[in-house]
Amino acid sequence: ELYRESAKTLAVSYLFLKGTPFIYQGQEIGMTNFRPEDPFCYEDVHTINQYERMKDKKSLDQCLKRLWRSSRDSARTPMQWDDSMYAGFSDVKPWFCVNDNYKTINVEQQKKDSYSILSFYKEMIHLRKSLQVVKEGNYKEYFPYHKYLYVYSRQTTNQKILVICSFKSQTQKMKIPTGFDLTKAKLIVRTHQEYLPDVLLPYESRVYLWEK
Repeated sequence: ELYRESAKTLAVSYLFLKGTPFIYQGQEIGMTNFRPEDPFCYEDVHTINQYERMKDKKSLDQCLKRLWRSSRDSARTPMQWDDSMYAGFSDVKPWFCVNDNYKTINVEQQKKDSYSILSFYKEMIHLRKSLQVVKEGNYKEYFPYHKYLYVYSRQTTNQKILVICSFKSQTQKMKIPTGFDLTKAKLIVRTHQEYLPDVLLPYESRVYLWEK
């Protein structure tokens, strides 16, 4: 469950920012990094060369953990469209390994789930397009040195939003910047179905809207 909510919070953290959001293939369904048990599963030349330099100095387990974190191939597995062979990416074996979790993480499955990561991305993109404040509003960040919270506002003459994202795996007390009265705001986004007014659940995000 936390895996799904953390993916949604990542979406909230950047889809209300200025500029053009970039969604890497599979991010919208929460595809995970590839972690092979065999270093020769990698196709990337740099990764293979890195392993060759490490293998005489480190254990296989140490090498793999390093490659899982550093190889660009970790995020280059074929798109997971459905639970059929090769994740519906093709009818023949693709150039690279398909992640083993394609049977539970795929587009077809999430299209049927209104609470899925894919459905959430669609809702956030719709909001981004429909809110003038997201298109034109100025940006201000609050509590920049907080260990777990990312809080920012966007504001125009007629609208303002407050985006609150918690990247903590436990509950986190809410911190509201001065000048933002939540009693006069509309809560337009929340990543969790459960709601505690003054406490953020693990990896919870909220977006509040004020309109004149």
